[in-house]
Amino acid sequence: MSKNITSNDANTVRHVLSAILGAAAVKKLKEKDLAQRAGLRPETLSRMKSRGTADFTLIDRLARAVGLKLAAVPDDDQLERIQKGNFFS
Repeated sequence: MSKNITSNDANTVRHVLSAILGAAAVKKLKEKDLAQRAGLRPETLSRMKSRGTADFTLIDRLARAVGLKLAAVPDDDQLERIQKGNFFS
């Protein structure tokens, strides 16, 4: 089954990769080292970044390599207000 990737999908992948790369930078990990820790070739990570496409399993492996865990959370305004500390607005 083929899926067309929208620009919104690509932006989501890039956003998640950016968070993972930020966590890697805090740990002073170069992208090459991150890719190797996740069992990927550095070229694969580079392609994921440039294309904005990635297999969920690969993103999960990258996240775990820097101590992050992927999670699905409800997309609602109330949750966002709680996270920002605006409980009663």
